Amino acid sequence: MIKKYKISFLFTFLVLFFHAQTKIKETGNDDRKTKQKDLQEIKITGKPRKSLSKKDNPAYKVLQGIWKNKERNNIQSLDYYDYRRYTSVNIGINNVDSVIAKKILGNDYAALRKASIEGDQSEEKITIPIFLNELSERIYGHKNEEKTDIEGERKSGLNEVGRGFGVERFSQTFTTINPYEDDIQILDKTFVSPLSTRGYGVYNYILKDSITEADQKIYIIHFFPKNPEDLLFQGHFNVADKAFAITEILMKTTKQINMSLVRDLSIEKYYSETNDGIYLPEKSIYEGNFTLISKRKDEMGAYVKKEVNEYEYQLNQPKEASFYKEKTVQTRSGQFEKNDEYWQKSLGLSKNTQETLQLIRGLKSNARVHGITSVVNVFSTGYLDLFKGLQAGSIWNTVSNNDVEGLRLRMGFRTFITEDDKFRLTFYGAYGNRDHKFKYGAEGIYLLSSQPRIVIGASHLRDNLQLSGKLLDPNDLLPRNKTSFITRGKNYDLSNVMRNTVNVDLAFDKNLHLNISGVHQQIQSADPHAFSMDYVLPNTSEIHNKLTDFTTNVTLIYTPGRNVYGYGAEQKFGKLPYTTILLKYTKGYKGILNSDFDYNKLQFSVEKNFFLSNFGRLTASVEMGKTFNTVPISLLSPVPANQSISVVSKTFSLLNYYNFVTDSYIMGNLEHHFNGFILNRIPLLNKLKLRSFIFYRFAYGSISQNNIDINRSSIIYAAPNKMYSEYGFGIENIGYGNLRPFRVDFIWRSKIGEVFGITPPNFGVRFGFSPGF
Repeated sequence: MIKKYKISFLFTFLVLFFHAQTKIKETGNDDRKTKQKDLQEIKITGKPRKSLSKKDNPAYKVLQGIWKNKERNNIQSLDYYDYRRYTSVNIGINNVDSVIAKKILGNDYAALRKASIEGDQSEEKITIPIFLNELSERIYGHKNEEKTDIEGERKSGLNEVGRGFGVERFSQTFTTINPYEDDIQILDKTFVSPLSTRGYGVYNYILKDSITEADQKIYIIHFFPKNPEDLLFQGHFNVADKAFAITEILMKTTKQINMSLVRDLSIEKYYSETNDGIYLPEKSIYEGNFTLISKRKDEMGAYVKKEVNEYEYQLNQPKEASFYKEKTVQTRSGQFEKNDEYWQKSLGLSKNTQETLQLIRGLKSNARVHGITSVVNVFSTGYLDLFKGLQAGSIWNTVSNNDVEGLRLRMGFRTFITEDDKFRLTFYGAYGNRDHKFKYGAEGIYLLSSQPRIVIGASHLRDNLQLSGKLLDPNDLLPRNKTSFITRGKNYDLSNVMRNTVNVDLAFDKNLHLNISGVHQQIQSADPHAFSMDYVLPNTSEIHNKLTDFTTNVTLIYTPGRNVYGYGAEQKFGKLPYTTILLKYTKGYKGILNSDFDYNKLQFSVEKNFFLSNFGRLTASVEMGKTFNTVPISLLSPVPANQSISVVSKTFSLLNYYNFVTDSYIMGNLEHHFNGFILNRIPLLNKLKLRSFIFYRFAYGSISQNNIDINRSSIIYAAPNKMYSEYGFGIENIGYGNLRPFRVDFIWRSKIGEVFGITPPNFGVRFGFSPGF
């Protein structure tokens, strides 16, 4: 029995952290000498049997007062302000069976057992903290302009948890929650705030009570979701009658909420009144609990708890305008590390944080815990430690299959000491059991400067690539192609590529990059008997089967709202959807390094997410490009196809590779996820926790006669000069219990004629695996 529980424990722990690309939202402040508030349990009063009209519900009049005065209680509307903020993020495992904990922790079990009892937990269950991050900041604001100075930072984790952006990314994905906003983004979902002007359509409100406090009346309003499966909260908030300001709000997700991996999310925020009668944030507590099998309170899972204390407010004390423009930039991990003596003097530090810190430090030398956290790093990063400074991976790209190579086995390595290494070397080798050829690639990047951030890189590649699977690629170093094991149809259309690249990436801002590269490559068919890439030079008749190409590439990348982590040569990005704008210019030079063609190519793309409140999220993208000169097939722009049975974004699932070839193109993609808005309202079906989505994608393009004239390949050029489109719907959140990572797409296409004598299918079913919430 113990062995069974231990296996269950390891599986739960590993998978939770591998899929933990979360996002909750936050703000807040802690215990104060002048005014202490104990954490409150969110107690839910009885839900009303029917909704009251706005006219008959006294709570609605209070809501109107909140909406009218919410800007007054927004700190960013003030002319000048500054305050201190202390933030702690605690990550760990909860509801661990005591029998399992004894086996893992050994002599360290007693200390954790005592802490769990003091935390008022069940005697059979304990909590194991594994990571703690603390941050002390000073914030200065002038209307909508804000400056943040980091004054201190402290990180504590069990052994090497957090290496490779595993737990570190989990903690970094928390952002600020303002309940006055109509919508609240948590994880990758949008919740309707109980204070939203649209709230009355999705919540039931009850004016439960009123109390007198400091010569003013405080209204207590409870709220409940009309549909408990929707992305809504239940809880209560207190409102001061004169200012119609929130003094505290406590909200929590329901047991029935249609989210996977999530047991519950809770938010507590407390506000204090200033001498000017304005209510500003004082303390915020955010907690997320995550499980695999069910949402039961006693099931073992992972938790993230964030506390934010804001104190020492100073209002209307202006500074020079230049002061607010000066930014303190963090360029390396540990830059603001402070010792324990500094933190003991912090007014924001809580007793719970100190206890958690001591527990983590006590467990660092535990050999069994070290083993578990090492395995967690493998699943969260995809890399396995070989010895100090070298890792093998990624394990997720080990096996694939195609008709040229057969079964393709790939093994990769990278140098790694910490996530903030200034130098990173990556190497991989691959071998196919059908062509019996060895392929490889190597890439090195180096952080030349932190401010401004400049990263230089170089790569060398000899491998088979599918050039008809992607158009605009901002990365000119090693390609990040996804591999597939199960495919449809034949895939002989691979190109054998020898490529050398040098690259400079300059960051004007963390979300504004200029990338400049030089690329020299030789391209030919990976299997000339099945797939020809032959061409003739303009005004000649000599057939060539190999292309030599030298280009320079300039790419501008703008990603407003993207979360960026890491201070070394390699950075990681949060999973919260953000806008991406790309502009790339490619110039080919004939004669340089035996290059065969002069040409110019311009490409542009934009992708944006629209959060449509409780109606879900729409992702829209458009990409366009043009090649201005005569070039062969390897330098043209095939409409990206997908011959796997899995879902690949920005590709066409019912096309085969090279069905369409263009030199001028525009394509777009629309995909709307309803987040349960439709299926939550269908009786019986809502019990399955399924979610629906719809999609539409199109491609339109042309091919010039000059490019057709030099073509001698096995591909007969056809361009989508009558717009080609694919559309359909899908079901996602498919799985078991609280783990639901699968989706199924049902796809139709517009009518097209025969391509190479074959009529493509009119309908298809594709499958996706996308761990998320």
